[in-house]
Amino acid sequence: MPDSPVNASFSSSPTSTSAMPANGTACRLALGYLVFAVRKPLRWERFCHDMLGLPEAVANPDGSRGYRMDGAMQRLIVAEGPEDDLAAMGLICEDDTVLDALAARLRQIQIPVEEGSEALRASRRVQRLLVTRDPDGNAVELAVGMEAAPAPFTSTAFRGGFHTGRLGIGHAVLVSHRLEAMEAFYTGALGFGVSERLATRVGPMHIKGIFLHCNERHHSVAIFDMPLQKRLQHFMLQAEDLCDVGMAFERAKLGKVPISLNLGQHPHPDGTISFYGMTPSGFDFEIGAGCHEIEPQGWQPLHTTVTSSWGHKPSLRLQMKMAANMLANAIKGPSKTKS
Repeated sequence: MPDSPVNASFSSSPTSTSAMPANGTACRLALGYLVFAVRKPLRWERFCHDMLGLPEAVANPDGSRGYRMDGAMQRLIVAEGPEDDLAAMGLICEDDTVLDALAARLRQIQIPVEEGSEALRASRRVQRLLVTRDPDGNAVELAVGMEAAPAPFTSTAFRGGFHTGRLGIGHAVLVSHRLEAMEAFYTGALGFGVSERLATRVGPMHIKGIFLHCNERHHSVAIFDMPLQKRLQHFMLQAEDLCDVGMAFERAKLGKVPISLNLGQHPHPDGTISFYGMTPSGFDFEIGAGCHEIEPQGWQPLHTTVTSSWGHKPSLRLQMKMAANMLANAIKGPSKTKS
C-alpha cells in the first residue's frame, strides 16, 4: 500500500475533549467493515470458516471475498495482495448528512478526500463511498448504505451471533509511532472521542496507546505505539454469548491456531472477556463478549496502566515476536512513516 500521508494542516497536538467536532456527527458513525490484503486467500477462507465460524464468502467484482457476521452482506473483506495487512477500514455513516458533514470537515482542514469509484462501491457493496487517509497512510473509507444480505445470519460456531447493529463490528487496533498526529486526525477530523489513554510497561517495552469511540462502544478504533511491523495489531469480533467465546478458544487450540493471549478480562470500563490468536497473515484477532458500553456525550478520558484485570497471559511465541521486533526497531532506528 503506498504511503500517502494526509496534509496535516490541523494541530497535531491531542485534543482534550471527547466531544465530536461541530459537524453534527456525534455517535452517528460505526466501524462497518475491514479490508485485508493477504498473500494466502485459501488459508484465510479456511480460517474464516473453521475458526471464525463465518458462512461461505460472497465474491466481489474486484476479486475480493466478503464474509458475513450479521444482516450485512459483508463485514470482513479479504483481497489477495502482498501486504498481509490491513488494506482499508470502513466507517459507516448513519446517513448522507453525516457523510457530507465529514467530507466538508476534511476539506475544510485540507485533508484530501476522494469519491470512491463505481467499481469500488460495488466491491464494498455500499451506496456511497469517500476515501481519505490517516497520517500513517491507512486508507479510511467513509460510506453510507451497506447492502443487506438476502437471508438471516446463522453460524453453528457462534450460535448467539455477533454484537453489531448500529455499533458496527468490534474494533481495530492500529500500530503507529505518531500517536499525537493520529489522535488529532481521528478526533479532530473524524470526530472520534478519547475513551482511555494507556501507558504501561511489558518487560523492557514501554507501550502507549489511545482508545477511541465513535458511538457507545468503549472503542471502535485504538492506536498503540508498540514494536510491531504491521499496520494492524489486531481486530476484535464481539460475540453475543460468552459460551461462544469459550467454544472458540477450545476450537482454536484444537485447530492449532497460534494463541497470543489466553482467556482474560479487560478492566473497567471495557470489561470484555476474550482471547487473542494469530490470523494467517500474522496480525492477531480477538474474540470476546461481555463488552460494556459507555455514554459518549460528556465522557472524560480515563488513564490506565493495565490492559487486563485477570488472565490474558502472553504466549511464549508472542513474547519472542515482540522482543525480535523491538530489537529490529532498535537496529534500524525509529521510522517516521509506514510504507
